[in-house]
Amino acid sequence: MAKLTVEMANTPLTLAQGLMGRKELPVDNGMLFKFPSSQEISFWGKNTYIPLDIAFVDNNNKIINIKQITPMSTKLVHSDGFCSMAIEANSGFFRNNKIEPGHQIKISGDTIEFC
Repeated sequence: MAKLTVEMANTPLTLAQGLMGRKELPVDNGMLFKFPSSQEISFWGKNTYIPLDIAFVDNNNKIINIKQITPMSTKLVHSDGFCSMAIEANSGFFRNNKIEPGHQIKISGDTIEFC
């Protein structure tokens, strides 16, 4: 299956900033958000110039839902349950790679493999 090279967001600053301010994101690259505890989470596109997809991931490394983030939008997109991680990628990445809710992820260093 597909692989994604990610930057890690796991501090309060990187979790808050994410991909804001970026003008581009290389193909097959993204950002992995690791939260200190499992929670319902929300994201928005404020100060984000890139159209993004976001996959919400539970404690079992399973994708529970995938949403789209519109650039510069303050409309919140929410997880459909408790998540410990979220993965942002270029718009269309998940659809183009046939990645859907229920798929598992494996993390190795800065690479995520979707199974």
